[in-house]
Amino acid sequence: MMEAVFQAPKRRAKVYESFEAPLPISLSVEDEEPIIYRAEIISHHVIVTNPAHIQLIYERGYFGKGVFSRSRPEHMISQQWKYIGDRCLPVISSSEYQKRLSWARAALLMQGLEEESVSRALETLTKPVEFDIEKEHGRKPKAKSFDGSLVDQSMDDVSCDTVSNLENDSLDQTNTARPQRQGNPLYDPLAEIYPQEPELLKANVKCKRHDDWLTHCGCRPDEDQLMSSECSVANADPSEAYEYVLMEDSEDDDSENFSKDNVSAEQRGKLVCRINPFTMMEYLQLSYEEAFFLVYALGCLSVYYSGEALSVAQVWTMFRSLQPNFSSSYAAYHYFRSKGWVPKSGIKYGTDLMLYRKGPPFYHASYSVVVDRCDESFKGAALRPFSWKSLAALSRTTGNVSKELMFCYVITPSDMTEDMLSSPECLKQFTVQEVIVSRWVSSRERTEQEEI
Repeated sequence: MMEAVFQAPKRRAKVYESFEAPLPISLSVEDEEPIIYRAEIISHHVIVTNPAHIQLIYERGYFGKGVFSRSRPEHMISQQWKYIGDRCLPVISSSEYQKRLSWARAALLMQGLEEESVSRALETLTKPVEFDIEKEHGRKPKAKSFDGSLVDQSMDDVSCDTVSNLENDSLDQTNTARPQRQGNPLYDPLAEIYPQEPELLKANVKCKRHDDWLTHCGCRPDEDQLMSSECSVANADPSEAYEYVLMEDSEDDDSENFSKDNVSAEQRGKLVCRINPFTMMEYLQLSYEEAFFLVYALGCLSVYYSGEALSVAQVWTMFRSLQPNFSSSYAAYHYFRSKGWVPKSGIKYGTDLMLYRKGPPFYHASYSVVVDRCDESFKGAALRPFSWKSLAALSRTTGNVSKELMFCYVITPSDMTEDMLSSPECLKQFTVQEVIVSRWVSSRERTEQEEI
């Protein structure tokens, strides 16, 4: 082993973006008041849902990853989009639509609805939708059927880089005016507290008692939630209540031609507008280290749990309870961020961190980092004990992907107690030492000696 000497990183061959900023904060005094981003803890994950915040947090410092993407949060329902009037709608295959329909059925059944009610709801959703093009353009309304010929004549292919999804409202479950209670009220423990029938709620109403949506946990809403939901439903535009897609309809739904991008629309069949039965939103997921760095080091992120903003101490306590070695892993993360590196998760290569210069779009990762903890004499219980065999395997794996293996030791004082670790103030007493592990290849060394 030898002390770390940072080498020049390997630049990527094709770079399609420019470097905007190293951190998601403004470094100029003349700028306006800094933005405080918002994140929520949902099912032990730190999630950013605001699209504007997602873009700034990722593009300025490359924090987090998209929940449906490999890294950059750029997941879209389809790569092909078409215009119908003023609407830009995604084009999906029949098999993709059937897949989302099965997800919607499973989600409704998990909520306790009967099979017959679910079938009626999905039957209503799957009917073709007809848009009044004349009315949308402000002219005299005139009904037009939405068939294949109309699609080919009135729509052009477009490439939409940024298409915002419509709001995900609750599904119209049946043809009745209100949903009906399922089962016998005698076996419902909440029937005495809530004798009235359940109200129709928007899908994005949070439960105040659980870390989940009301439609998922099954709790009943209070009066404030009912009032806000009724107002939002009453003021909503019926035409904007759902997300619409263009499904490639064909006489043979089992045809494999739907999955081929090089087949034209005429060959695949006509396009039919339908309601998307299962909407998925792209969110940004932050690691605990990334989230706490934005909260503690930069002060530009506010983390919410059950609708309440957490203090820095509360965030520290919660992350330590969810990740036992959080104090050591965050100390290493903070150290490398302060050095100008962009640390990302190294689980793909069997390590804790991967270090990038500027960000993953510009350079390949230079180092695979294993974070360990020790005292001043470099002794103590190792977080990841290695045998010579496992260390040699990890070193060889790292070398095969053109990276260097680095051990990052977080040195803690010998008198550090658990009470001292309960506060983020303990970070000021940590020191960090990095060591590069070099693999010795005997044949290579012998060849070099012969050449000399």
